[in-house]
Amino acid sequence: MDNIHHEDLDRVILDTERQMRDVLAAMNGLSEITGAGESRSGLVHATVDAEGKLTDVKLSGRAMRLEGHELAEEIIEAVRAAQENHDSNARSLFAMPVGGKFDAESLNRMVEDLQDSFLKESGDRIARMRDRLA
Repeated sequence: MDNIHHEDLDRVILDTERQMRDVLAAMNGLSEITGAGESRSGLVHATVDAEGKLTDVKLSGRAMRLEGHELAEEIIEAVRAAQENHDSNARSLFAMPVGGKFDAESLNRMVEDLQDSFLKESGDRIARMRDRLA
């Protein structure tokens, strides 16, 4: 009977370690997320970093012949597309629902919810183990 209890405890420990590794991997993945986008016409391409800040803009030869206000619109479209791509990549990492807003507050809430869930589940497992051992 003791072997069953020890096996159960080992399983709880392994599950807990796996969950923590998954959380850490997701958190580490945030620092590597980038986004890329282009204007609707394809004349401007933009890239943003993990914080959603612009890191690169590429203009086609045709873009250079646009009027100033037209070029500005193309750049804004490309940057917005890159930021939306970044947000989509971040939501995918945390399996956020489509249309969910990704920002620091949302991330903090997700991590807190995950921690609460993890602590409750771990506490429940430990309580069950204690009951079995008693």
